[in-house]
This record gives sequence, C-alpha cells and structure tokens, in this order.
Amino acid sequence: MRAKGSFGFKPMGLLGLSLFLAGCFAPDDFEVRAVSISDLTRLGSDQTEFGVDLVLYNPNGYAVQIQDSHLGLWLSGDSVGRLQFSSSEAIPKKSEAPVHLEATLNSERVGRLLSGNALEYLVQGAPIRVEGWVKGKAGWFQSTLDIRHEQRIGLMN
Repeated sequence: MRAKGSFGFKPMGLLGLSLFLAGCFAPDDFEVRAVSISDLTRLGSDQTEFGVDLVLYNPNGYAVQIQDSHLGLWLSGDSVGRLQFSSSEAIPKKSEAPVHLEATLNSERVGRLLSGNALEYLVQGAPIRVEGWVKGKAGWFQSTLDIRHEQRIGLMN
C-alpha cells in the first residue's frame, strides 16, 4: 500500500524555489580598489606583454571562482590587445582579493594611436574599452557574464 502525498514534489519544489530566488537576486558588481602594472616584457616588439594586478572587492555573500575569460582591449575604437584572467582566480565573499590579468598589446597600433591622439589623451585622457566575457562559478551555479566597460584614463596625474 502506498501512502498518498507529494513526496516527489518536495525536492523538486525546493529546487525550483531556490532557482527562482537565485534568479531574483542579481549579484552586486565587484569594485576595483587598486590597479598596478607588473611583469612588463617584450617592450618595443610587435606585441608588448604585461601583467595587470587588480584588487577586487566582492560585496556578495558568496565566493566567486573565475574559470575562464576572453576580454578585448580597445583604444579610441581600435582593437589594441586582449586581457585574460590568470587561471582559477578566486574572490572570497564580502572581502578584497588580489587578481592578476595577463595583457597583450599590439605595440604598432598603440604607438600609432598615441602619436596621432597625443594632445587629446593628455588633456582628456585615453578612451579605453574592455569588451568580452568572464565565466565564473559560485557554489553549484556557473555563469558567463558579458563585460563592456568604457572610461577615459588620464595619462598624467
């Protein structure tokens, strides 16, 4: 004899409810607290490689594990290189963490843009755009975020 009830519905209902609630709460954006450049190599060759060290603050109540990324770097609308997170970077919940990105620039394009727009860059800053995606994992949930960030970076302090 089987007992009447919805035993099979409870786990599925809890799973559905947790997925619904997870979808309702959008994660807060990370804050960049510090930026520095390191490991400058191959300067003056076709491609310049360097490291970008960031300190990121994760305001969310869960840790995020970076799994993969593909980010293009643009200067004045021209593609000048790419950024990529080092493998398996982790940002703990509600705290700061140092994160390392590898950058590769097309030296010829950057040089051409700098010489052609030097006055604008000195006065207004250089218009930089980062565009692409970052794949991360928090607990059991994995997500790919599309990134598009633009700002002017001053060349002189």
